[in-house]
Amino acid sequence: MKEPILVKLKMKKGYKRSLSFLSILIIAIAFLGVGYLFYDKVIKDSDIEVNGALSINYISGKSFNIKNNETIKFSVSNASDKVNYYNIGFMKVRGEGTYKIISDNKLVTEGKLNSSDEISTDFVSIDTMETKEYIIEITNKGKDNIKGSLNIRPQVGVVKTFADIIIENTNPSDDALSKVGEEAAVDDEGLIKSSDDSGVSYYFRGNVKNNYVSFANLTWRIVRINGDGTVRMILDDIISESANYKNEESESFLYQDSYISTALDNWHQENLRNYTNYIATTNYCNDVSHDDANNYLPYSRIMINKIPTLNCLGNTFKNNVGILSIDEVILAGAAPTNPNQSYYLYNPDIKDAWYTMTASSGVEKSINMFVVDANGNIKTTIPGSTYERVRPVINLIKNTEVTGNGTIDNPYKVITK
Repeated sequence: MKEPILVKLKMKKGYKRSLSFLSILIIAIAFLGVGYLFYDKVIKDSDIEVNGALSINYISGKSFNIKNNETIKFSVSNASDKVNYYNIGFMKVRGEGTYKIISDNKLVTEGKLNSSDEISTDFVSIDTMETKEYIIEITNKGKDNIKGSLNIRPQVGVVKTFADIIIENTNPSDDALSKVGEEAAVDDEGLIKSSDDSGVSYYFRGNVKNNYVSFANLTWRIVRINGDGTVRMILDDIISESANYKNEESESFLYQDSYISTALDNWHQENLRNYTNYIATTNYCNDVSHDDANNYLPYSRIMINKIPTLNCLGNTFKNNVGILSIDEVILAGAAPTNPNQSYYLYNPDIKDAWYTMTASSGVEKSINMFVVDANGNIKTTIPGSTYERVRPVINLIKNTEVTGNGTIDNPYKVITK
């Protein structure tokens, strides 16, 4: 009789153990389920995509539905051991609005959102193991909500950009050999790393021997790699027409209103109209800023404080052709008070003075502009109403393909198709 009782007791204990195990299992499954739901929510809310070496994190979500104004965020990370490229765009857009894409507190690009798919900017480079964070400010301009989604994709069929090739051929330095803003650069100081309004920039300085470019049957000299990856270069000559800043109708000394602008637009149309696909529309800096006493800030910056900068402290405007700022001239190797016939902007065949886009002194209706004379001297007392020569400046698009190595005997040659 005792044996059945023992069996029942054992069965009862086994049943309890089974219940306990089953309860733990149910709790574990429930915990895993909640964890999966939480994980799924995080992934869904942030829309993380891994595409090759790039990881795109749509922090605010990939899709947007905006009634008025809204800021959305995303980031791109490069996990590979080489530089990669991607484009930023929108798709399935419904409605009308505008956008500004900002990274590191700097404007990357801006434009209109229309009812179409579009790429906002392409050939954006990202360094090894780098993460770039972005903010997009979207403003709804229509009556209905503006809807759509972000579309960030690795660049397909990428070749080395012109900027990549320049950097490979001329290893950049963090600092110039001579004192920038104080001393004339008479030696080849190569490529110097800096920054501008768009990001990391590199400028050539001194008696450079490998910044020649052959483009549109003309010879150019590379001035710098802009922060957006475009390449800025100046004609190694002057145009035949003299021009000035004075606009008699508006009494304006802004470049956009000047006869210089008109002369260059005409020259661009005559000489570069078949090459517009290779020329970027980028920012130029027209600094005519002054205080209430008509003390011109560029004069203080260049002539007194001697701190040239690639960040524009005056008026910026977008165009496909322009001229250099005085800051770019100084960084290239000119000195505020001494002539320099040994840096790359000096050309002995140019017998006339040429304008920059920067004001030096004067009063509201009679402004003096910074001018570079035939000997490489910086002039600060030339009235903007004076007719002087002009050297065109253009910027080549980021994905420009070239041959050559930049020397005078083997200049970079733009591959046109």
